[in-house]
Amino acid sequence: MRTDLAEFWRIVEEASVVKVDGTGQYYLLRHPEHGWRLYQKGIDAAFLLAEGEGALYWAPEFRVPLPEVA
Repeated sequence: MRTDLAEFWRIVEEASVVKVDGTGQYYLLRHPEHGWRLYQKGIDAAFLLAEGEGALYWAPEFRVPLPEVA
């Protein structure tokens, strides 16, 4: 799913957890309404790669660190 960058940044601002890979291209977010989401940020848009448990499963494949378990 394609998301314009303004909407993507709004989602990032509302997220309770944000993890990013070293290049700033892949984002793992925990949003209060949408739960876990994994995005790839492009030049003009962001692309939803996975949601829920799938986002946590795929994040390491894109070198996005997982959140630490408290």
